[in-house]
Amino acid sequence: MLIVMNKEKIKKISTFLKIIGITAIAIGLILEFTDLKGCLIDKQRIEILNWVLNSDSGMSIELPAAKKFMKKFPPPENEKNENLTHLTKSVMQYEIGGILNSSVNYMRKDTSRTSHVATLEEIRKWANETPYPWISWWITLFGFIGLLGNFIIEKK
Repeated sequence: MLIVMNKEKIKKISTFLKIIGITAIAIGLILEFTDLKGCLIDKQRIEILNWVLNSDSGMSIELPAAKKFMKKFPPPENEKNENLTHLTKSVMQYEIGGILNSSVNYMRKDTSRTSHVATLEEIRKWANETPYPWISWWITLFGFIGLLGNFIIEKK
């Protein structure tokens, strides 16, 4: 069975594909721009990074930022969460004050520390990740496919 569309239906479909394609591409570009500008970066992740770089004290694991950190960098397998109280860090600094390296671990109730769970570089990378890094590219691809479909329809 052959389905034949009249010119008016084809024109409506073509217009719809153009609108969807251009809109999707615009949304994708806007999302990518906001991602590049840092607007989509998680503030709690940045809070952890700033704590590692600037704080002189531990961070309670009851804080939302610490809870998010624990999801990405859980305590060692042999540790029970109810025995942990704080995030702590070990910092190596240059003589003039800059941080050479740092590593984060958990403090137990008895004030002993667990083994290290994250380094400064791992935390920097994690802090600068956005929750959905590829969504803008998928939306843009969807728009491009819509415009490509429109182009094919118009050429026939």
